[in-house]
Amino acid sequence: MASKRSGFLAMFVVLALFVTLLSGCFGSGGNEATPTGTSSESKNEPSPSSEAAKETKTGAPTVIVFGTHWQQGDDPEWKDPVTGAPGMAPDQLLARQKAQEAVLKELNVQIKWIQYPSDVREALLKSVLANDPICDVCLLWGGSQGTLLGQNIFQPLDEYQSIFSDPDNAWMFGDKMFGHNYFLNYILDFVNTWPLVYNIAYLDKVDALKENGQTVYPVDLWKQGKWTWSAFEDYLTKVNAYYANKKAPVRTDVPIKAFQTDYRYTAQQAIHSNGGAVYGANGLTADAPEAKKAVEYIDGLMTKGLMMSVRYGDDTSVPGWTWNGSDFGNGETVFTNMVPWLSTGAGQTLAGRGESMGVVPFPRPDNIAADDPKYEQVVFPGNQMAVLKGISKEKTELALKAYQLYWSTAYKTLASSDKALDFFTKQAKNTAISYGYDVTNEKLGANMMEAFTAIAGSKPNEYSSIMPWANLWSDTILGNSIYGLNGSPKYAAAIDAQKNLILESMSSTEKALSSGKFIDNIPPSFTETGTPIAVAAGTDPSSIQWDTFVKAQDAVDGDIAFTNVKVDTSAVTFNKVGKYDNGLAVSAKDAAGNEGKKSFTVFVYDPKNKTAPTIKAKEGYRAIKVNEDASKINWANDFVDQAADKDGFDLKSKITADIGELDVTTPGKYEVTLTVTDFAGNKADLKITVTVE
Repeated sequence: MASKRSGFLAMFVVLALFVTLLSGCFGSGGNEATPTGTSSESKNEPSPSSEAAKETKTGAPTVIVFGTHWQQGDDPEWKDPVTGAPGMAPDQLLARQKAQEAVLKELNVQIKWIQYPSDVREALLKSVLANDPICDVCLLWGGSQGTLLGQNIFQPLDEYQSIFSDPDNAWMFGDKMFGHNYFLNYILDFVNTWPLVYNIAYLDKVDALKENGQTVYPVDLWKQGKWTWSAFEDYLTKVNAYYANKKAPVRTDVPIKAFQTDYRYTAQQAIHSNGGAVYGANGLTADAPEAKKAVEYIDGLMTKGLMMSVRYGDDTSVPGWTWNGSDFGNGETVFTNMVPWLSTGAGQTLAGRGESMGVVPFPRPDNIAADDPKYEQVVFPGNQMAVLKGISKEKTELALKAYQLYWSTAYKTLASSDKALDFFTKQAKNTAISYGYDVTNEKLGANMMEAFTAIAGSKPNEYSSIMPWANLWSDTILGNSIYGLNGSPKYAAAIDAQKNLILESMSSTEKALSSGKFIDNIPPSFTETGTPIAVAAGTDPSSIQWDTFVKAQDAVDGDIAFTNVKVDTSAVTFNKVGKYDNGLAVSAKDAAGNEGKKSFTVFVYDPKNKTAPTIKAKEGYRAIKVNEDASKINWANDFVDQAADKDGFDLKSKITADIGELDVTTPGKYEVTLTVTDFAGNKADLKITVTVE
């Protein structure tokens, strides 16, 4: 391979000299680019769009840096430091390797992945402020985009849209937001939102759902073009009547519901099924008739007892996070909007009881035809990528070409096709099975496969989930209107009255993007130093050095002196032994005026305590891998079931390990002594035998 490359280089040099003698069109400057450049390039680096760049694929490759918060899941070259195993599944690994090979071969670009040293919202801002962008193309976890936009650190990509003009690649180029294209879509995903699922076995028990002795499933109605809002309501009514007095199989005191969900995701589904959006490609439309009508529909289902959400409490509109997914797996609801990352487990749990899970697109309004393009399934953006300011135009163009080729090749490989979008048909069945859907079901499997493919979206259509005001809309406006909290009217009136709060939030982003300046919008953060916040009963709070327990930092300003931190301990009774949740409340502002707040638990202990603490090992604790880094073993979490003092205070954070006899390089059994010390200084030891294998 090396000899062929050398021969090609020699031939290229001869041809280049010949062309130079004939035309004088080329100078004698070199064509090598800065190998690691993210913010600086060689003056002689040719524009990738020039003819010279198209013809010249020699010399050291240009390095394009992709940034990520999860290197093992994105970087095909990542290896587990202990086992040497890659971080991704074999098919994904092959696809990413093929993608990197194609980019190197066609563009002479080497893709390098790096992991951010801190939260992406801090790491990117700090690097741009330092005029040293940490990467060329940056992965942003879903939900961070709104904050990052407000920092004004991304390049508008409008002028590069032609790179993604092929319909097979158009999905990669994000919609305009605040007047410009800032984001690149990251991956193709079948399930990037919470789809509508149901317990097939539960439906089979409802005689009212049968025709000629056969259950008519939601996916059958969808296939027939009859899956409408009224059809779904009728369906739920029959299900609710049957299960009204029946209890769930796991928590036997819990009644089975027709439709337990997280209303926030159901509302998004309903809005898009009606051709609307909260915040889509056309901007904010949460107050449009389509959105109002959709919320009125799900509000009606809740009022009739056909749909419900389990909330943290009666005084809040917020549902328990992902409770509906777990409850579905436990057989406590017939329908739900399934949490994607709990779907596989739920399917396995159902299968263990002889049940199975179906999936169907969310129904449409009765006045919209089944083939009307307005009838959509909601697609959130999830993770996206962007290009930082400080990258030259030439490097940006090359990076975007590399991005387009990289993902196009990866999905063509996964699809075994010359079309990336064929991924959705080629991978559909295996993916559906992996999510726990019963697509091999003899009666409805074929229809369900079509339904599963129909819920997949190649491009996002709903961006409210990544905006800083997402909870303002979903909890304060939508949730309060549904539950009538805080005197809220119904949604149609509530959104009209409070839309200005969303617009105010958006205006700060608009001002930042038009300011021409980088904006520090990251508030200070507070972290514990590792010393539990414990003080002896009777201590004067004014004598306590709180910075012994808590550290204040800012992403841009660095450490914040504790003299600039406001401390509130009014929730603690310092002469009474006890655990005080949120006992220490601290706040501070950074130089940009951003204010950070946080609360910590405070322990007030008995300084006269002379009773040794208790420590108990877990049953069946794990083995240690050969060559595992002993300094990184979490002895408290992995090996200790309980550690407490006489007052019941949890002391796991106070456990130390004597590993003097442990040899992780050699398989065998070794004795490790774990010591726990309570806040009054009393100690207790626990000797355990660990296995290195």
